[in-house]
Amino acid sequence: MKVKFLLGALLMSVFAYSQIDANSLLSLPTATNAEMLGITGMSAGALLFNTTDQQVYRYNGTSWVTAPDDQNATEVSLNTATDVNNIAGDPGAVNETTVEEVVQAIAPITSRAARVFYPPSIAIDASTNGTFTINLYTQYTAQFATPTVSSTGAPGAIPIYAATDLYYYVTFADPAVFNTGTMSIDANGVLTYTIIGQPTDLNSLINVVFVVK
Repeated sequence: MKVKFLLGALLMSVFAYSQIDANSLLSLPTATNAEMLGITGMSAGALLFNTTDQQVYRYNGTSWVTAPDDQNATEVSLNTATDVNNIAGDPGAVNETTVEEVVQAIAPITSRAARVFYPPSIAIDASTNGTFTINLYTQYTAQFATPTVSSTGAPGAIPIYAATDLYYYVTFADPAVFNTGTMSIDANGVLTYTIIGQPTDLNSLINVVFVVK
């Protein structure tokens, strides 16, 4: 029993003296920015603490670079560099090498895709010649705001844009039925059109595109 007691006491004594304190911490060499830039003959991988900007620097064999541990997207390299936005209109094939470069390259593409949506073609009564109006925004809300059925747990209504949040376009209207030269759309989506001819079934379809401002 005495041996066990002495062994336990010895272990506790060693543990007590092994606690980390200020004197046992590993310290990096320190230098001002000017002093750091004046150092010569260092090897790649050398580390120091820059007292000018309070950051750790690493020498990469060519120059001093910061060595943060936050792993920002600009610091995370891709396993394989690739041109993620090499599409029609791309000014040139440039391989993205970091996560940040990929995000910046695809952001314009995804932004354009999310801002444009295409409702079904709208049927216009063309049985009588004359000038008429139709509210494209009302057509949009009637088609999309209140679903007939939704999945379990889904909200009863679909979020919609305000009338002034959108740009409105008519991308096709039969010129034999509509005077396309006088068509106009106001900022709230009200289309004014003139019927100049009757189709066989007295109805004609127009194609509309909405773009989020």
